[in-house]
Amino acid sequence: MSPIRFPISNSLPSKILVVVAHPDDEVLGCGATIARFAEEGCAVRVLLALQCSESNGRRTWLEMLESFRQSCELLGADAVVADPLVPERNAESELHLLHDAILPHIEWCDTVLSHWVGDTHQAHRSVARAVELGTRPFRRRRQVLAFEVGSSTDQSFGPHFAANAFVISEERHVELKNEALKLYCTEYVPGRTPRDVQRRMEFRGSEIGVEFAEAFVIGRMFF
Repeated sequence: MSPIRFPISNSLPSKILVVVAHPDDEVLGCGATIARFAEEGCAVRVLLALQCSESNGRRTWLEMLESFRQSCELLGADAVVADPLVPERNAESELHLLHDAILPHIEWCDTVLSHWVGDTHQAHRSVARAVELGTRPFRRRRQVLAFEVGSSTDQSFGPHFAANAFVISEERHVELKNEALKLYCTEYVPGRTPRDVQRRMEFRGSEIGVEFAEAFVIGRMFF
């Protein structure tokens, strides 16, 4: 199967929902794509679906929320915090509550970008599963693309993230992604620094013969 490059026939989605488990996932997973689509006139909403449960995350939660809002604003998207927020530690056991929290936002959009269902992080998998349930085609038909998150998606035993859709980025979109990532500098680990992020975009671009791209796995696609 040949990879799909976006836009298709110069047609972009009009309402894009990005569903993330943690503040900073929106940048790591698809920050340049958000910036590009927002620049081209798409309405982009980033939904934070879970509340951090580990002790350090709880201590810095308000600061992380502010970074999340600033990141979305910088990228050109609207930041939305789910109400209620499902605690991260309950994401798998309370999947029905997670589904219910994101469903109104799925109703709003025509395209969903979210985590890959095979991710090693259990919170990422739970969000992906909730998106999968909320976009069952017999109830509502939405395009769904799954993004990768460095140091998480790429560390599973298998199956591996096999990109088959790409959003081409310009240098200005990469710069915006890196500026947004700097808002989360306390979260840097190997594989998730601005330099690492740019390397990954260069690699994904090389796969399709361009300078920069972000990669996705197609969950649902309708023509």
